[in-house]
Amino acid sequence: MPDTALSVLVDALNRPVHFPKLDQTGSLFIAEPPTPFVPPRFETEEGDRAVLEKEIILIEASAATGKSTLARQLSAQLEIPILDLAKVPVSAGSLHALLADLEAADKSEPIAAFHEGRIPVIVDALDEGRLLSNETGIEQFLGSSVELLQRDRRVTSRPKLVLLGRFESIELARQQFERTAPGVKHVTANVEFYDKEGARQLIHAYAKAAARPGSHYLEHPDLAEDFITTFFDAIEAALGLSAGELWHDGRGKVFAGYAPLLAAVGSILAVIDDFTTVARNLKANRGREAWGVVEAVLYEILCREQDKLRDRMRDQCESSLPNAVYDVEEQLALLAQHIESKPLEGAGRVRLSASDMGKYRAMVQIYLPHHPFLRRHEFGDAVLGANAVSRAVYHGGTISRERLISLSRQWRQSAPTGPRSR
Repeated sequence: MPDTALSVLVDALNRPVHFPKLDQTGSLFIAEPPTPFVPPRFETEEGDRAVLEKEIILIEASAATGKSTLARQLSAQLEIPILDLAKVPVSAGSLHALLADLEAADKSEPIAAFHEGRIPVIVDALDEGRLLSNETGIEQFLGSSVELLQRDRRVTSRPKLVLLGRFESIELARQQFERTAPGVKHVTANVEFYDKEGARQLIHAYAKAAARPGSHYLEHPDLAEDFITTFFDAIEAALGLSAGELWHDGRGKVFAGYAPLLAAVGSILAVIDDFTTVARNLKANRGREAWGVVEAVLYEILCREQDKLRDRMRDQCESSLPNAVYDVEEQLALLAQHIESKPLEGAGRVRLSASDMGKYRAMVQIYLPHHPFLRRHEFGDAVLGANAVSRAVYHGGTISRERLISLSRQWRQSAPTGPRSR
C-alpha cells in the first residue's frame, strides 16, 4: 500500500459552507491546530486523489499513531466540524440532528449541503465511542448515518463522512456499511507509525517547542542529530535486529515510530546539556538500556488504555475505583484470556460491588477486542504476546501448548541479545 501525501486527502475534502454555532458548547466543533504537528504516514491503495472521492473515508490505525491529531489538523486547516465520539454519546439520528443545527455561511440548507459534499464531517474516536454509547448506540448511529446518505444520491463522488478508529472498529463499521448500504461507496486508508524521516521530524518539533534560548540543543544541531541516530541504533539492537533493519521491520516501526515515545525523546533532547556523554552511555549499553525504552513504550500504551476505560467507569459508578481496575496486570491477564477464548476474569485483583463489577465486565467485553496489542483476535507481535502470556501464567492462568511454542519461536527471533558489533 503506497504512501499518499496528506495533501491528497486535504484536496479531496471540501471546505464547509455551514459551521457550528460560535456559542455552541456541544457536539460538533472546529478544532484548534495541534502544536507541534508533523504529518503521520497516510496510506491508501492508490496514490491519487480519485481513490478518495468516495462518500465515506475510513481511516484506521493502531493506538497512538496520530489519528486524533490528524483529525484536528484537518478540522483546523479546512474548518471541517469534528464529532468526538469519546465525548459525545450518539444513537439513531444523531448525525441528522447535529447537521440541522449548523449555521449557514450561505443561503443553502445544511442537510442539502451535506448531500452535496459541502459539509464533510469528521467522526473521531470510534473505539472510545463504543464505551460511551455502547455497541447498540454506535451501530444505530452508523446505520442511521448511511440511511441519511441514501436519501439523496445526486452527488456520490465527494467525501461526506471521515471516520477514524482502530483496525477492529473500522472493520466493524466497514462490514455494517457493506451489509446495509452497498450502494454507498467507501474507501479505507491507514495512518501508519512514523517512518525514519517523520520520526526525526517529530522529535525535532517537540525539542524546538521545549528548548530555551541558548540551549545545548539549539547551539549544537549536529550533535543533536548524532544523538538521535544513536538512540535509534539502540532501539534496533534492543529488538535484536541487524544494522539497517529498524525501519523495514514491523516490530521496529512499532517502537521507533511510536508518537508518544518520539514526543518524549524530543522533550528530553531539549534539556540535555551534554549530548556526548549521554550518547556514549547509550552506545555502551544500547541493547540493555534501549530495551528499557521498549518496555516503557509497552507500559505507556497500557496506561493509556487504562485511563480511557476508567474515565468511562467513573461516570457510571458512585464509589471510587480501586487502582487495579484495568491496570497493567489486569489488561495482560485479560488479553491472554481473550486470545484463548476463555472467560474474561482478569487477574482476580479487582474488587467492586456486584453492580459495578457488572458494568466493568460489560465495558471490558466491548473494549478489549480493540486493544492495540491485538490484531484480529491474535497478538500483533511476539513481544506484546510474550508480555501478556508471562503475566497470565504468573497469575495462575493456562495457555495452550501450541501458542506457547509459537510465541517462544517468535521471541527468540526478537529478544534482546545485548550490544552487537557493527
